[in-house]
Amino acid sequence: MEPQHLSFSVPGTTRAVAAARRKLVAEMHDWGLPADSEALHTAELMAGELLSNAVQHAGPGAITVAAHCDGDAIRVEVSDSSCELPRPRSPSEGEERGRGLLIVTALADRYAVEPTESGKRCWAEVHLRAAPSPHVALQVPLPRR
Repeated sequence: MEPQHLSFSVPGTTRAVAAARRKLVAEMHDWGLPADSEALHTAELMAGELLSNAVQHAGPGAITVAAHCDGDAIRVEVSDSSCELPRPRSPSEGEERGRGLLIVTALADRYAVEPTESGKRCWAEVHLRAAPSPHVALQVPLPRR
């Protein structure tokens, strides 16, 4: 797969989050990623969480969304105008918000937040060739009695 790149801006509204997520998925599918790809679904979830966080915490200004695929990994980036860096937290059981970064860090193979001249950029990567999940039990044949 040849390296691919996409970048566009969206308004900082909740309606824009869903539209941006759909646009990202459609473009990544056009890059040759199968619609049923686990990496594509993971990138979509990460993008949704990063976009939602930007809308919630950075306000109504423009948000830049970018995606890159080098054949080994998909990287999703969301940049906004807020200089305040996000911090993962542990929300209480009854809270409806506050789990976005926990979700991103659980899904991503790599994740970071970087200050920029005009705010910050949050990015997350997922590998296309997934390593065996540590949550999957290996099936080892038991000796017969």
